[in-house]
Amino acid sequence: MGCDAGGALGRHWVFFAVDAKLSSLRKALPLRLAESEPVVVVERAVSAVRQPRRWPMHARVHGLEYRPFHWPERMPVLGGLSRELNVRRLRRELDRLCPPGPRYVCYDSPGQAALAGRLHEACTIYLAIDDRTKTVTGTPIPGEEAAERELLGRVDLVVCVSEHLAQVLRSRMPAGEPSRFVVVENGFDERLFDPSRKHVEPDGLRNVPRPRGLVAGHVSERIDWEGVAACRRRLPEVHWVFLGPADPEVIDRVGRMGAHFRPPVPLAEVPAWIAHCDFGAVPYRLNAFTQASCPLKALEFMAMGAPVLATPVPSLLRSPGAVTFVRPGDGSSYASVVESLIAAGRAPSPPDAAIGRDYSYAGRLRLFLRAVDGLRAAPGPDAIQAAAEASFERGII
Repeated sequence: MGCDAGGALGRHWVFFAVDAKLSSLRKALPLRLAESEPVVVVERAVSAVRQPRRWPMHARVHGLEYRPFHWPERMPVLGGLSRELNVRRLRRELDRLCPPGPRYVCYDSPGQAALAGRLHEACTIYLAIDDRTKTVTGTPIPGEEAAERELLGRVDLVVCVSEHLAQVLRSRMPAGEPSRFVVVENGFDERLFDPSRKHVEPDGLRNVPRPRGLVAGHVSERIDWEGVAACRRRLPEVHWVFLGPADPEVIDRVGRMGAHFRPPVPLAEVPAWIAHCDFGAVPYRLNAFTQASCPLKALEFMAMGAPVLATPVPSLLRSPGAVTFVRPGDGSSYASVVESLIAAGRAPSPPDAAIGRDYSYAGRLRLFLRAVDGLRAAPGPDAIQAAAEASFERGII
């Protein structure tokens, strides 16, 4: 096994990034890579039943982003035929959209197992940013693990955002299949998250008294609500702000604890929210979903020089100097850490240079490409990871 270098023709890339936010590696990597190599980003498909007017290709392509045309696959008897038609159409349209040369395809979901190996790939990659077989509460999603096992057996490389997730996926590899894994943690946009810039206080914060703690990102049941609520009772003078898309049932929960909910803002505005809060928080419950994650908001907080509070998510344990940990559900632990972070204030100088070098989008992309290029010589998985990490140590990438 190993990726085909494709002779003299330059490679091109196809990234599946269905409903991905700009801050997700599924979208951030291809957008940054597109500055130097041809890229197509595959977004959510257009339904042949619900959106028939979107049939023409020009109606489904916007810049780098492309939306396939999708026939329903759950129809009795005709479902298999529809599935085959969808694969063939996707392959033909990618052939039209992509330049000549070897095609490197990054899949992002177990549901794409039926596509892997059928899109004229020279190299297939699974970019795993979460355990996609679990809900945010850690509950298994029916059928997803079986689909993921199938996908793992069809790809050349698995890129995981945490070592914990890599261990989980290694356990799902089909018997006898080579395990090619590399860990590329989440990152931040170094062009946006610059602590040296001055930021105007967002309107959404002006009526929130200080001190303020910020929880940014998806507001859902992955949050340790018991710990945050207990902290609010112990330190009512400290105001918690939840910024981002929210599950309907948790918005009332935010209000009941006397905290503040604000709807999502564009990524470019997030640095101002961090700059005008006294600490950032990643208060996750610990379950099968969150333990496999790599909270990117923690990296954005660190990049901005903000003090960070977090529950002990395994990937964050690698940054003990930049993150202060609390015990999940323990209000006294939360309160003690919050008081110490507020008393210490922000660091007088920018964060450690290693954070900017290693966890910036530029650094993440270089590590990702180093891992992919390592497949051409088909070394073992440990050699791929070691070579990529050694390059950082030597300052090559």
